[in-house]
Amino acid sequence: MNAQELISFRNISKTLLRRRVLDVDEMIVYEGECAVLHGENGAGKSTLMKIIAGLIAPDSGVVEIGGKRMSWRLAYRTFRKEVVYLHQSPFLFDRSVAENISYGLQTRGLGRNIIREKVESAIEWAGLSPLAARNARDLSGGEKQRVALTRARILEPRLLLLDEPTSAMDHESREQTFELIRDLADSGITVYISTHESARLYQPDRIIKIARGKLV
Repeated sequence: MNAQELISFRNISKTLLRRRVLDVDEMIVYEGECAVLHGENGAGKSTLMKIIAGLIAPDSGVVEIGGKRMSWRLAYRTFRKEVVYLHQSPFLFDRSVAENISYGLQTRGLGRNIIREKVESAIEWAGLSPLAARNARDLSGGEKQRVALTRARILEPRLLLLDEPTSAMDHESREQTFELIRDLADSGITVYISTHESARLYQPDRIIKIARGKLV
């Protein structure tokens, strides 16, 4: 593959409840790619995604970012700044859709006018204008996922991790979500999706298979 390496992981392992759930010799994340991490439930997909996101620490492992090798603990701050992870059941605040989407920008201290312009543009991108004033927690599962994707997009992450993003959705919601994910990938954001469903649905550049905690 000719794409530039964004992050590489080597010798990543994790044991939970005395069971080795992850044992990855090497995994390379390439700049600007859309990749699917595919495997059955319990294969280790979510654990690996959370390690990449900086949400949980591996028992061992070495990371390389921009050609510089470091421990996971040293790479942690970079992950938290440049990587966004979306759980399959996204957490939304008990506020309007617009307020949920603007939250991340508010924590960065941007001016009100800038935030308003960015939020209005993002809401239009996701087709959420009719829902902007509604409480995000009152939405359907598919609508909540679109809000979460929009909230992630507005932060402009270098790497977006999506954990089972279309589980338990009806056909129309799935198609809307697929379209948004493809658009995010086409915009240059590196997108990694974990799923046990057909990987081809996401039209990925690469499919990475995982079984019993190992990449196969």
